[in-house]
Amino acid sequence: MTNQLKSRFLIKSLIVVLFATFSITNTAFAVVTPPLTKCNIRVDDPHFSKSLQRHKGALAVKVNARSKCNKSMRNLKLWVEIYKVGFLRDHKVATEVINVDGLIFPNQVITNQDTYVICTDMRMSKYYGVAFASATINGRLKKTLKVTSAKSVSLKCGT
Repeated sequence: MTNQLKSRFLIKSLIVVLFATFSITNTAFAVVTPPLTKCNIRVDDPHFSKSLQRHKGALAVKVNARSKCNKSMRNLKLWVEIYKVGFLRDHKVATEVINVDGLIFPNQVITNQDTYVICTDMRMSKYYGVAFASATINGRLKKTLKVTSAKSVSLKCGT
């Protein structure tokens, strides 16, 4: 009888320990703190600029980007870069920075549509865009990670 009582006690103890372990684990996963801000950058895929061709007669690859945040910001800098895919490494062929000094209201969209590279020949090349930003939010300088365009695009545009 003593062995049976011991084994029942061990089984019940094991069940209680397992139950307590899973309860603590589930509780820890249930307490997730969402980010305080919903800020993001969207980067368009590289494309030929119709406006540059129309106004300047130049064939150029262009990348646009947008920044939006649900908090007010100050002194936003929005970088947009164009990279050409290379054999051994990719080459940065254009960079443009938009500076917005002063207050930017919540959910205001800031765009950078000035980043382009003029084509020098008609060789097929592959391009992609990268954007990142920095701004002061709640008195602290915040920087974003680099965001890359969804696609690398092949265009008849050598640089």
